[in-house]
Amino acid sequence: MADTAGPVTKPGENKARRPRSTVRDQEDVLRVLGVLKVATATQIMELVRPHLSDNKAIRNALLVLQAQGKVLSEGSTAGPAGKFGAPDRRGEPSQKLWGLTPVGLDSAATHLKREPDVMGGRARGAGTGGAPHAMAVNATIVAFTRGGRSPGVPAGIGSVTSWRTEVPHPLSSSGKRNVRADAVFQDKDAGLPLLMVEVDRYTEPAHVLADKVGAYADFYARRVRDPALPSSTGRGTIRGEMNTVPFWTTLYPRTGLPGLPPLAIVLTGAGPTALTNRMRTVADLSREHWTGQKHADQGYGLHGYASTIDEDFYLDFTSKVPLVMTTLDRLQEHGPMGPVWFRVAQERGGEPEPLLQALTDTHTAAEYRQRRKQGERAAEAEQQRREAAEQKRLDEEWARSEWFDKREKKMKKLARLWDDAATGDER
Repeated sequence: MADTAGPVTKPGENKARRPRSTVRDQEDVLRVLGVLKVATATQIMELVRPHLSDNKAIRNALLVLQAQGKVLSEGSTAGPAGKFGAPDRRGEPSQKLWGLTPVGLDSAATHLKREPDVMGGRARGAGTGGAPHAMAVNATIVAFTRGGRSPGVPAGIGSVTSWRTEVPHPLSSSGKRNVRADAVFQDKDAGLPLLMVEVDRYTEPAHVLADKVGAYADFYARRVRDPALPSSTGRGTIRGEMNTVPFWTTLYPRTGLPGLPPLAIVLTGAGPTALTNRMRTVADLSREHWTGQKHADQGYGLHGYASTIDEDFYLDFTSKVPLVMTTLDRLQEHGPMGPVWFRVAQERGGEPEPLLQALTDTHTAAEYRQRRKQGERAAEAEQQRREAAEQKRLDEEWARSEWFDKREKKMKKLARLWDDAATGDER
């Protein structure tokens, strides 16, 4: 009788093998779902095990956590009209969507070391509709963290713990109006203490996205009483900006960088030309919120009249939202530190830049003052050169004048001697 391979099972024993998973895998899965709220096994793998090509270890961890009542799967990326395993519209097979249960949310908060009010909700029922927006946000976070797919591109920045998703920012004390960030990135080591991220899937009119830029401007402009002050101030009310601070600084630590926290918009859901046109439209519609005020000091010429020297200027971005845009395809191809970002600002040019370079203001007042100092030093040196040249010319003229005077005096002396000799001969 030939031997047969396979596990030996006893009568009545369940033939299905229980999934095996390490504690580390399970904890990492909880951390990712605590941040993303809903994700596929592949997306979780790309964030915590990017060196793997098979998500089996993550799937096993999810199954173990499911048995513990910490995670559950409510649908797939195919959405309600699809079927698990069937290709979606882009030709990729759909995957199960996983989320946290209330018990899992508490466990994720423990592993992330975050307070419950920071964790937010657990995206209940999001998987039943395919969660297309959440998938785009997840893809953006993966691209930031892993870097681009092209060979030789810069590495990604931060980790999954650098992120929060679906973060509300109240626009008033009532909390009824708020601007909800799709994602917030915080990582000082990456040079980005605070970055707001919005993901646009081309499903709404451009003016809706432009209005959101305005909502961020309103959020940054909101001021509240300085929490560092004593709670009792006596009679009267606080007027103006006295004893107040920007509200956003009470939610996040000061960035240590000039200006307001930047906003990055990642667009997807259409072709390159359509997305480029959408970026231009959104930029035009939100111009008042990002455009810097142009300044040019008046200098005075040598004759005392006012004039703008070389038409130089600087841009003041105070109270303006630093805005950058890119497409998800560009971001996935080259990573966040590759030349993929378009800074929305005047006098910027149309070439894409790496993220930190794009967020660095140009035509600043400091650069302008430096140019002015250099210009003033150059003008002073030129004035000194001209004065020295003029003095040299005068000295040369004076020397020539003295020479002629001496020659004239000598000629007169010789003439007198000649006249005296002639008079002696006549005698």
